[in-house]
Amino acid sequence: MDWSKAKNVLIVAFIITNMMLVYVIQKDLFNNGELQLINDDYINNVVAYLADNGLEINIDIPKEIVSLPVLMVRYKAFDLEEMAKVFLGENYQIVNEDTYISADKKIEKITSKKFIYTKDPSSENGGYPLDEKEAIKIGREFLQEYNFMQDDLELQQIYFGVVDRFGSMPVYKLVYNQIYKNRFLAESYIHVYVQHQEVIGLEAMLLEYEKTQGEKKKTIPATEALLRKMNDILVDNKEYDKIRISDMELGYYFNTRDVNLTTWDTIASGTAFPSWKIVLDNGKTYYVEAFRN
Repeated sequence: MDWSKAKNVLIVAFIITNMMLVYVIQKDLFNNGELQLINDDYINNVVAYLADNGLEINIDIPKEIVSLPVLMVRYKAFDLEEMAKVFLGENYQIVNEDTYISADKKIEKITSKKFIYTKDPSSENGGYPLDEKEAIKIGREFLQEYNFMQDDLELQQIYFGVVDRFGSMPVYKLVYNQIYKNRFLAESYIHVYVQHQEVIGLEAMLLEYEKTQGEKKKTIPATEALLRKMNDILVDNKEYDKIRISDMELGYYFNTRDVNLTTWDTIASGTAFPSWKIVLDNGKTYYVEAFRN
């Protein structure tokens, strides 16, 4: 008997059996209308399965199974000339229709929905040490000063490291995300970049809620979202020795990635579906629609 070939057959059969078990358990779990939580034993089995495949879980996987509606949303349109007056003052220069500058500051329109503000770092602050708490304070005061500190914005992630746009010196990147009824609303965000004692960059793309559409529907559990996205995450991060999930939550996601890129700039509104957000410790973020197709 060819033991090598037989072993491969057994491995394939084991994988297929695992996949069938996952499907059956998830199907029964989802179809049980009375069930509102995933049990711990099942979560532990999923965590072990993911770990065996190279995906580590550094969080408590959410247990809740909830029902949510679909949202109709609209992108906030930014007028570059108005933004230039706010961030650059009255004495700015127009480089082209998408770029305005003033001394050491610049504002660029990426699309009508997105703009980027940058400022050359002050040389006098070159040696000032800055901790995370100070960076958050500086970023918040900057947003308040320029009337961008909205009630629906929430600081959700903080990174410290080199950002190509700002040279070789590390910066704090403060990631503010929009929320709707205590759930994230993506992709909409404000990124604030802090170095030493000042904000040297801001990037903004924001959504506005229009209305709720249709009745609430039950969402898939977090475990199913992880299993659905596992292969994509592993392939996308194969250069890393370890792949770790550092955060996961349920919210709303307006997916513009499926739209033809030649028309993305003209998109004004659309549908935000309930979705699971999966964040890795390397900063990459993935979304999984939380309705069954």
